[in-house]
Amino acid sequence: MSRCLILLSLLSSASAFSLVGPAAIRSPAAVQQPRLAVVAPTFNTPRAASLAPLMMAEDIINKETSVRSAVKAIGWRFTAGVVTAITSYIFTKSLAAAAAIVGWDLCSKSVTMFIGERIWNKFDWGKEKGADSSKRSLAKAIAWRIFAACNTFVGATLLSKGKAGVAGKIAGSDSVVKTILFYYYERLWSVIAWGKYEATEETA
Repeated sequence: MSRCLILLSLLSSASAFSLVGPAAIRSPAAVQQPRLAVVAPTFNTPRAASLAPLMMAEDIINKETSVRSAVKAIGWRFTAGVVTAITSYIFTKSLAAAAAIVGWDLCSKSVTMFIGERIWNKFDWGKEKGADSSKRSLAKAIAWRIFAACNTFVGATLLSKGKAGVAGKIAGSDSVVKTILFYYYERLWSVIAWGKYEATEETA
């Protein structure tokens, strides 16, 4: 009778092991965990697609060629020369003195304005959507006029034989008229695309 009980006990243990199976004694490390799929961002939505060009445009900087700077300098020198000739003649009453002062301005300011344009080209302050903003144009007009007024005053004083009062009147009237003209001259060039090129931040 006891042998039968022992045999039944062994059979029941074997049945229980067969139901559980060897998977129950596996270590936790052997069980594979599900992996999360990593999805790269795409521009499938209309909103994201519309922002993509803007994101790429942020790295684009508009610069000006040296030829454009030279043409701007020459064009302004002609305009400013006419104004200087008129104001110089009004205050000196002499065509020879007016011509001499205009010649001084032509020789001394043509190159310096070109250099100034190349310096401004290195700075992106005040540029909006590929063109100079009005505040950038105003800053350039004021900065140039400070230099140009001092230059005209020195030249007019020397060429009018030391008449500082006359030179001051010429330089002062030039400052008022030419600051306004130069501002609008810059605004005109801001809408002209000729001579501009796109440069990335790495090559700017």
